Amino acid sequence: MHQLPQSYLRGRTVDQLPLDADYVDGILETVRCHNGSLPLWPLHRARLQRAGVLGGAYLAEIEQATLMSAAACPWAGAIARLRIGSIEGKACWDLAFRPLEMTREEQVGTRLFPCSTTLSVNGNLNLGCKTLARNRYNAAKAELPDRQCLDGLMLDSAGRVVESLRCNILARFGKEWVTPNLQRCGVRGVMREWLFSHTFWQVRDMDIAALCRADELALCNSVRGVLPVVEIVGYKTWSVGPETQRLQKLIVEKLW
Repeated sequence: MHQLPQSYLRGRTVDQLPLDADYVDGILETVRCHNGSLPLWPLHRARLQRAGVLGGAYLAEIEQATLMSAAACPWAGAIARLRIGSIEGKACWDLAFRPLEMTREEQVGTRLFPCSTTLSVNGNLNLGCKTLARNRYNAAKAELPDRQCLDGLMLDSAGRVVESLRCNILARFGKEWVTPNLQRCGVRGVMREWLFSHTFWQVRDMDIAALCRADELALCNSVRGVLPVVEIVGYKTWSVGPETQRLQKLIVEKLW
């Protein structure tokens, strides 16, 4: 299978990339590449700037390499995985592309398994960046029953709904969309940010009981767009709703 060069240590090409655990204070951006472009890149860049770990020149270098690699991408749809941090005291970044494989989740929906592993509440304002410190997420993923569930539902230590293992959560109540409050913990996804700018949202705290009162439930991330949720295992089932489909159509029309 054809692979694009993988950049490491400010552009030096290597055959094998380091492990996530090799990075100190590592930041992760998972970016969808569509026909040689990165439609959500401005929001990814804004999140990197919000992290406060990159100087302007360093970010400009990474941005240039990322956009150039995307333009040369041989696949119509691909996933770019960008990691930034330090290894053995040296500033490092790497970039890898792989083809995007479409799944049936977009049409038939996904199921959520409530995980007992919780996310710690941040006493300071949560920047909402995705980091390479994935211990809690990996522990929660290990809880998923084999072949019974596609994603895990993550709560914080106070029992509030935060996110899934790989997506933000969208709940439809009557005529409005609601998404969990992420001021304490969780990833402020770029697709969530994009949807904020294209439709009306409320942000509020919710527990599982409140989530189950939703008329429609969905997930979103920067790679898959919007995914319907058809079940919280052990709690409730839903059908794929018309407002969820409307969001999916909006993304196709505006982004890809």
